[in-house]
Order: sequence, then structure tokens, then C-alpha cells
Amino acid sequence: MAVMTSPRYLCSHLVRLVADHREQWVVLETIWKDGAVLECEESVSVGIPARIVADGAAFAGRITSSKEHEDGCQVEMEFSPLTPWSLDEWRPDYGLDPAELPL
Repeated sequence: MAVMTSPRYLCSHLVRLVADHREQWVVLETIWKDGAVLECEESVSVGIPARIVADGAAFAGRITSSKEHEDGCQVEMEFSPLTPWSLDEWRPDYGLDPAELPL
């Protein structure tokens, strides 16, 4: 798994994952500057190049982990330094910055 180097933004947004010469709709669950966690129906191989496309924004990188479960698999993707994510670049629907929650 990638080491978290920036705050994570919790979300629920349908995006396209392009990996291993296949495209599938996936749910983006968490995103941060250097990566994302995705919920997929189809398994995805670890170590392969991948790209997520959302509302005109695209983030390229590679799959760093894939954990299968009864409903599909949870995938972690590390973004390329050339395509980091920021809220200024793209804002997912139904997002939440945990830092904004009251204690």
C-alpha cells in the first residue's frame, strides 16, 4: 500500500477505471494527492498501469493493492507525480474532508 503523504478526502463518486486493457465503472471511495481507493466489481491486477477518468479529469498511475471480497474487490491506486489530485483540479460528488468534522 502507498504511504499516505497528504490528507485523504472521503467520497462516493462513480468513475471509469482503465486498467489491463479493460474499462469498468468503479466507485471512488477515497482520494488524496498521491492516490485513491476504488471499489470494483471486477478484479484488477497489482502493479499494472491504470487511469481513472472522472468528469473530464484524469489521473494516471499504477495499482498498488487489490483485496477481493464477496462483492468484488477494493483497489488502491498510486497516482503518477505528473497527475496529482487536488480539490482545485477536480471535486468529487458527495465528498467530505475529515479535517472539517467537529471533534
